[in-house]
Amino acid sequence: MIWLHSLAGLTRSHLREISISLTAMILVILSPAINTGMKSIAGPLHWLLRYGLFVLLATVGGGLMTHFGVTLLDKGLRGLSDGQLLGGVAGAHLLIAWVLKRENHI
Repeated sequence: MIWLHSLAGLTRSHLREISISLTAMILVILSPAINTGMKSIAGPLHWLLRYGLFVLLATVGGGLMTHFGVTLLDKGLRGLSDGQLLGGVAGAHLLIAWVLKRENHI
């Protein structure tokens, strides 16, 4: 069982990077739905307004989603026990990889 604590300790030291990777993959999964919703909202607008809305969504929206997603994941993962942390991180990456493969993103 010492290997479990060692591996969990190594994982805990990199939780910020793990949270960033999970958030980035979730945003890749959600980006087609976000783009479709944006097109339906901004479709009838002038091209310059559509462009401005896209820039606003990409910079402000993406930045906010990334910041809060990483913060929430980091805090949530830090509260887990060693076994839960390792299972949760591995399971989350496998689940996201499966969804990305199913959606032909990879």
